[in-house]
Amino acid sequence: MSRLVTVAAFAAATLFSSAAARAGAWEAIERLPGQAAVSVLVNGQPRIYFRILPGKPLAISIDGPARLRIVSRVEMPPGSTEVVSYVLRVSEGANVLDQQKTETSASSAARLAAGSQAIAKSRRMGVEVPKGRHPLSLSVEGPFAVLVRLQQAAPAMGERPMVTLTPVEAARSVLVTEGEKTIPYYTALPGRPVKLRVVGPTTLDLLTRLDFDETMRGTQTYRLAITEGGRRLREVEFKTTKATTATYGNLKDRVPSKFDRLQLAIADGLHELAVELLAPAKGSVEIHARIPEPSTGTEE
Repeated sequence: MSRLVTVAAFAAATLFSSAAARAGAWEAIERLPGQAAVSVLVNGQPRIYFRILPGKPLAISIDGPARLRIVSRVEMPPGSTEVVSYVLRVSEGANVLDQQKTETSASSAARLAAGSQAIAKSRRMGVEVPKGRHPLSLSVEGPFAVLVRLQQAAPAMGERPMVTLTPVEAARSVLVTEGEKTIPYYTALPGRPVKLRVVGPTTLDLLTRLDFDETMRGTQTYRLAITEGGRRLREVEFKTTKATTATYGNLKDRVPSKFDRLQLAIADGLHELAVELLAPAKGSVEIHARIPEPSTGTEE
């Protein structure tokens, strides 16, 4: 039976406990009842992680609204030079909130404070936690254990200034009108992704809407992947319904869904990314991509 560690008391005691947290800065979760902390040296600086084994999820209770950031590193055999693929999944009950399908290799900048296992380069994902108490389960699929560093922050105090990205390639462009705002989106079709050029380090912020035709009723599901050079960085599945306040200005035979949001941390350098529609097989999704202006904050 999987061991789930409940940390409601710790979360309640620490969540937003300082002025920094109230301002939206990141605070590390460094104690979990019944769970041994693992010290990892990153560029010589100690960082607290927790170990997740395949088939043995880690559960935490978070009081929202909040942001949860998860930095993950695979534990690899000593001296390993292989590329390792793994999946990190965040769930609440049967609902998968987000999952990251990624690959990594041994890092030259990170090592265990005690132990001979090699430590992989980090991967990062984030989850927006709505208001209320939320029991979240973190699970992994892959050949090795995964170490996770957990950080939490208050919701951002208002929207930070954002810069809209124009794709280098897309099937078409559409205009979404909601209230007094008109926002450009770009279409992803099966086999025809939206392609973006992004310079990091930054955070890619994607707003996505499924196109509803006249045959579609109720809740619909769609699935997206973000890839770079054929390597899958993230795969997500959303469930959505028709928007009641948004319309397409130049796509008269379709109705937009309510928007979903996906964020992806982008490493340093130039990146050629593709946003692919995996399902439905005959559907279409509209993508609005943006990045924030530079900001300060506590990193790993």
